[in-house]
Amino acid sequence: MPEEYKTKFCSECGEKISIKAKICPKCGVEQPIIPEKVSSWWYLVSFFLPIIGGLLSWLINKDRDPKKAIRFVIVSLVLPLLWVLLIVVSTIFFLLAPLF
Repeated sequence: MPEEYKTKFCSECGEKISIKAKICPKCGVEQPIIPEKVSSWWYLVSFFLPIIGGLLSWLINKDRDPKKAIRFVIVSLVLPLLWVLLIVVSTIFFLLAPLF
């Protein structure tokens, strides 16, 4: 990777620092975390592999974009609940349908 991609500038003093630096070595100011772009295709992993896929998506993306990584987990936990709810409602409907 070229040298210019391995550095950034301090948000306080403007010093050139490592891209991985959390604190500027010159002024000591904590650097803001800039989330990396995370593909929305990870939702498909959460959709097709509920729970395990969501945890996998979270593990891979938690450092890049923590908010989006949490959403992957939420989707992977909510989808199985929706499936169970759909199965219960449809079962009740078919059991009660002959009564009407």
